[in-house]
Amino acid sequence: MHREWPLTGRTDQWTRAATALRESGGVVLAGAAGVGKTRLAREVLAEAGRHGRTTRWIGATASSRGIPLGAFAALIGELSAGSEAILLGRLGGVLREDVEVLVVDDAHLLDDVSATLLHQLAVERATRLVVTVRSGETAPDAVTALWKDGLLARLDVPALAEPDTVRLIESVLGGRLEDASGHRLFTVTSGNVLLLRHLVAGEQRAGRLVPMDGLWWWTGKPEITPELGDLIDARIGLLSEPERRLLELVAFGEPLEVGLLATLVEPSVVEAAAERGLITVEPTGRRLSARLGHPLYGDAVRTRTGPIRARRRRGELAAALAATGARRIGDALRQAVLSLDSDLRADAALLTSAATEAARLADWVLAERLLRAATEAGGGFEPRVALGQTLSWVVRPAEAEVELGHAAALASTGEQHARVAALRAINRFFLLAEIDQAYQLLEPGSSADREAGGPGDETDLLRLEYSDGLRALFAAAGNRLDDAREYAARVLDQPKASSFAATWAGYGLIMVHSLAGQEDRLDALVSRVVAEALNAPETAHMQFNMRYFQAYGLGLAGRPGQARESGTWLRDLPGRYATMARDLVAGRIALDTGEVRSSARLVQGVLPFFPGHGGGWTALLEAGVAQAFGMAGIPRLAREALARAEQARHPGVRCMDPELILAGAWVAAAEGGTGQAIERALRAAELAGESGQFAVEVVARHAAVCFGDTGQAARLTELAGQVDGPRAPAAAAHAAALAGQDPDALLAASAALEEAELVLLAADAAAQAATLLRTRAHTAPAAFATARAAALAQRCEGARTPALRAGTAPLPISAREREVATLAATGLSNREIAARLHVSVRTVEGHVYRACTRLGLPDRVALAALVAPPEADDPVSRA
Repeated sequence: MHREWPLTGRTDQWTRAATALRESGGVVLAGAAGVGKTRLAREVLAEAGRHGRTTRWIGATASSRGIPLGAFAALIGELSAGSEAILLGRLGGVLREDVEVLVVDDAHLLDDVSATLLHQLAVERATRLVVTVRSGETAPDAVTALWKDGLLARLDVPALAEPDTVRLIESVLGGRLEDASGHRLFTVTSGNVLLLRHLVAGEQRAGRLVPMDGLWWWTGKPEITPELGDLIDARIGLLSEPERRLLELVAFGEPLEVGLLATLVEPSVVEAAAERGLITVEPTGRRLSARLGHPLYGDAVRTRTGPIRARRRRGELAAALAATGARRIGDALRQAVLSLDSDLRADAALLTSAATEAARLADWVLAERLLRAATEAGGGFEPRVALGQTLSWVVRPAEAEVELGHAAALASTGEQHARVAALRAINRFFLLAEIDQAYQLLEPGSSADREAGGPGDETDLLRLEYSDGLRALFAAAGNRLDDAREYAARVLDQPKASSFAATWAGYGLIMVHSLAGQEDRLDALVSRVVAEALNAPETAHMQFNMRYFQAYGLGLAGRPGQARESGTWLRDLPGRYATMARDLVAGRIALDTGEVRSSARLVQGVLPFFPGHGGGWTALLEAGVAQAFGMAGIPRLAREALARAEQARHPGVRCMDPELILAGAWVAAAEGGTGQAIERALRAAELAGESGQFAVEVVARHAAVCFGDTGQAARLTELAGQVDGPRAPAAAAHAAALAGQDPDALLAASAALEEAELVLLAADAAAQAATLLRTRAHTAPAAFATARAAALAQRCEGARTPALRAGTAPLPISAREREVATLAATGLSNREIAARLHVSVRTVEGHVYRACTRLGLPDRVALAALVAPPEADDPVSRA
């Protein structure tokens, strides 16, 4: 850790302060405690010293405030050496003659005589001044006159904004901070540098702020260290018992509606606390809500509240919320959470309802806790079935099966038996990979069917509806998109379809629309089905799956900007599962835009949430990692990710097979085997097209174009007429330009792809234009195209695709000679290269000989070294 943190995010304030010091005789830096006024003043003083000015630093303190000229004692020696007037005259002379720039820190703490001296110096302009004052504090009139009378410029120093806070922490830690961790550290400290410094130091010592996989992660909640506690206590000050009670109530229940708070504490106490800054009161709609004056106050207050007192406070709050009817959004969840650790009796219905809210917020740890408490409180079937599905969703299938078994034993209606059977089918299909057993649970005459009662009633129709909903999902997962559409229509076309069945049918249809390129139908469908899912705790979590495939489909369509917007709702959700969901969406979008290393990093961070085959997710995610590393030109990591993807293939989830094959194409491309890369990309395209995944077919055929295939224009043009979004037309234009060997058209296609934020594809098109222009000896246009390709590649975090290697780092050898050389660089022998390229060994030897001759290289080893991809310093590699 640095002893003094670097000045970050203060460029504007520093420039304005230095200008005011130079042109206006000085500046007053005003701001809350801990925002960095003193640090900024030190930088301004240091700059003055670097320009040869004599400088001096004076710091006022609360203890020196009662002594005339106490802050200046170090300059004038013993204060008893004369009267105040004599001391004032002596000190003024010293400052005027010997000090060109004077800093007075915490000037609001100056005694009146010192304040008078400071005012005189400002009036005379004999000494340039930098003065810091704390906002909201009472200061001597002579100090406030400095800016009120225009003697010095006033500059308000705010807390750091979130990006600057994150940059400051990263500069101190010496590495990148994981996104959600940075957001939480900013939220907790509100950008206050002093609190941030102590919090970061304490969390590092406690082992909760640690480096993992090339990132710094903050886990857990902040611990109030003695040093941090002292700072917070100093800011809070002495408390009366009513004030302490008020802060405890707000600490355990914030934000609290002021009207509710006034039923627990005298309104005058609330008003006084707000005036002191202990709490803040802000309008939320037509009401006023109270929060603690700083997020860390809550941690400090909770830490210092004993367990019995804390239970009583939570109980008071829960009872007060219940008395109001818990009418506002989130009130039921807050009431339930407060009651969990209070002295009140558990309410199973409240806890179960609150679990739905927790699932909506991605807080499955809390949802599980609420549901377990509800079952212990005698909640019966509903919390038990929701607990089973929650455990299934967080990939704990064996535990889920146990809980769903308990739920089946508690089921008392045909609908309940059918719902349990459906959830067990989901758990068996996706998590346990027992495909046949899952389908058996949906068949008429199954054990679940017999338990549900006889056929012919409304329950029988409901069981059929549930079955159709799940069959739609299973068919979509199994890459039978037409079947999925048919089953989904049976449910979703019913005007009174149950929310339970509509959730599963809708999720399956969302997958279909995403893969098929029917982007125009996605938004409305997602909105409808998410609303259905949020009606129950066992389906509320499915909104995250649906939203992912919405972003996935938008990315396939060539709308990564809209995909990004579709994930903004995840920003402020709590917990590690919300972080997982954010990174999952962001990683996929990064793959579409070409931010290859970010994509790999984000998705690798998500993978621990999906052990084994992860319900089908693991293979998809590892395939994405393989593609990202392939695009980055790092064959070893791409191969390893592809191997893990193949190993994690799920027998029932086959809709991702084209992605797996395409990942293999990118592995081959990274190894230099462009012919094999084209072959695999076209195989992925054919499989996608055969199953109706037309958006995926566009991506695969476009990859083949980027690898150099000139035969895709006709099919891509056909697909452009049936797949929504800008990607397909841009891909068709790119393919036609390459087929026609038209560099101008390639650059136009590059511009269209860049406009769609498909930056890496745009770079490839520009690189292909550069290669064509260079072969025609069009030097100036070739230089332009090369520069464009290089600039776009830079935005893609140093991607090294075949087109970029050929277009931006050209060698005077043929494409086949480059391919042979690149394969040799991966360690393949001539015989293995011959087998890979379906040519003779003698042909390979001939290519090696000609390439070495053109480049003036002695042998095959030197040629391989020249084209070898740089892997050793790769910052994304995992240990």
